[in-house]
Amino acid sequence: MTKIKNRIFITSALKSGETVSLEDDKSHYVNNVIRCKIGDHISLFNDKFECIAEVVSNSKKICKLKLKECKENEIDSHNITLFFSPIKRSPMEFMVQKCTEIGITSFQPVLMERTNNKKINLERLRLISIEACEQSSRVNLPSFNNLISFSEMIKTMNYDKLIFCSLEKNTSAIDKINLSLNESIGIVIGPEGDFSPNEMTDLGSIKNSVPVTLGSNILKSETAGVVATSLVMNSIYND
Repeated sequence: MTKIKNRIFITSALKSGETVSLEDDKSHYVNNVIRCKIGDHISLFNDKFECIAEVVSNSKKICKLKLKECKENEIDSHNITLFFSPIKRSPMEFMVQKCTEIGITSFQPVLMERTNNKKINLERLRLISIEACEQSSRVNLPSFNNLISFSEMIKTMNYDKLIFCSLEKNTSAIDKINLSLNESIGIVIGPEGDFSPNEMTDLGSIKNSVPVTLGSNILKSETAGVVATSLVMNSIYND
């Protein structure tokens, strides 16, 4: 299938030869943002298929597209969950956007001892993630789980590899850890004040857990999330 830059995620079914109608904000996007005309092509995708679609009718309120070529989505080869403490809205949205682009498959917010922001708008984060998938040519949207406590997270940990970012000395760099594509991997990022001593002990006691360093500089939580995700993805795809 030919790669098309302009992509839109929709929830309705997609089938070659059928016509799809876009309304409201999606129609506005086609008309006023990417300025498509009749005969132009864009890409539509849902959780199962991606299709090349031709604009056949375009008005202020409704845009109709004819589905030309459809391809079933390939399932992500990796399985990486990012566990993070909610932080301020803008940095958290930045982290979700970038980690979606890089390839995180699941986001799990966790209430930790030093968590400052206990409010999280999952629907807003999902929308940001969808936009990141549209921009990055990704077809599989990551999942978002409801906020849980740190103790709940510890009880449900079951990963082939669990890496948690630590400021402690004598920890390994991610590229020194043996990570493979067929493993389930969890990445745990602490809050702005870092993990508490008790949390560090609990994380270290989990089967297959490894403390890792992201370098000598102290990174903000959102930066740590993006850097750790990038390093893990690089490791499993360049093993």
